[in-house]
Amino acid sequence: MNAGFSLQEVLIGAVIMLLMWAACLGSQLAATQLLGESVSRSMLEEKAIFATKDLAFDLRWAEGSSLLITEENDADRVDLRTAVDYAEGEPVWSTPVSYRVEAAVRDTNGNGVLDDRRLVRIQDGVTRVLCDNVASAGFTAERAGDDLALAVLLQKMHRGRWLTATANTTTSIRN
Repeated sequence: MNAGFSLQEVLIGAVIMLLMWAACLGSQLAATQLLGESVSRSMLEEKAIFATKDLAFDLRWAEGSSLLITEENDADRVDLRTAVDYAEGEPVWSTPVSYRVEAAVRDTNGNGVLDDRRLVRIQDGVTRVLCDNVASAGFTAERAGDDLALAVLLQKMHRGRWLTATANTTTSIRN
């Protein structure tokens, strides 16, 4: 009596195992790509949210009469002054603060072209970048009385696909 498997049975078993391995590998690669895209989108959303919260904080304490919203570089620009102290019951106002969109100095959205924009905060000649990857018309501020609505739209290329994230918030001027 012969014991064991024939060469044909071993080859068939090996082919079946390779097919199962290839199916699992394909699923793993698809899951890895989806996870990478989700992480990139989450990071983009986080940047947009932090930028709107930073701006909303300053706007909440802004001097309402000096708050100015204009358009510059295909996006809104916000100029304001905030209360930094109180003297004899009256607020002492800061030097002017500007929030605006300007050209980025590197390709941050990953499309291979230096066409990127960033939202910055400028005060006393010091520029602080709030977020990169600002889309065209990607920063808007609308005022209705003492209420302001803010929106930041970011876009980034990820493996040949555009990812988009939007953050919206509203705030009220208290001064």
